[in-house]
Amino acid sequence: MRNAHGQFPYITVGGLDQLKVFRTEDFQLVATIPVGTLPHGIWPSGDGIRVYVALEQATALAVIDTLRNRQIATVPIGQATQALVFVPNAVRQGNGMQNLQPRGTGMGAFQLVLVDAGGRPATHVTLFDQGSVQILQAAVTGLQPRQVYVLALSTDPKAAGPVVPLIAFVANWAAIVNAVGPIRQYIKGRPKRYFVITGGSPAQFGHPVQVEGPSRR
Repeated sequence: MRNAHGQFPYITVGGLDQLKVFRTEDFQLVATIPVGTLPHGIWPSGDGIRVYVALEQATALAVIDTLRNRQIATVPIGQATQALVFVPNAVRQGNGMQNLQPRGTGMGAFQLVLVDAGGRPATHVTLFDQGSVQILQAAVTGLQPRQVYVLALSTDPKAAGPVVPLIAFVANWAAIVNAVGPIRQYIKGRPKRYFVITGGSPAQFGHPVQVEGPSRR
């Protein structure tokens, strides 16, 4: 991306919820910009003074001022966005709202955070509403690479009670874990369920390594 200050690559780092900016002439880090949850997809404006970043778990995009390298706005968009395209002057007449439809149920999302043994935020979990079911997406960080873990639900917030597996996965430094089902209804029912990540396998759980943080939204 080129502007009045020079030429810079902008790189999304999903596991850190950050946008990093480098200088092409010497590859030095110029700025680290906190954005929303799981940035994934980026496009510059035609004049180079804005960069738009899709936030996969935030149902929104971040607007970045490239001259000051800071986020100046958040724009609501659809669910689980992984790419975007900015076309300068695409709308020649009107306000660009013609023939658009309300987002309705497809906009709803429920989010929470799992923390590690030290209480540090490690994994963002989002449930995207699809009517009677939800698509679960967990952006997992902080686990040992090439080890098997289980994302599960427990009746106890520290996974001391019965545990029901949702999906097993092999970790990298970061991993994206997906599942589909009536999960929101299940976690808000009686008894209440909590998300946990354990070692081991669905057949034999290991110790919990991440549990829900103090708040859901």
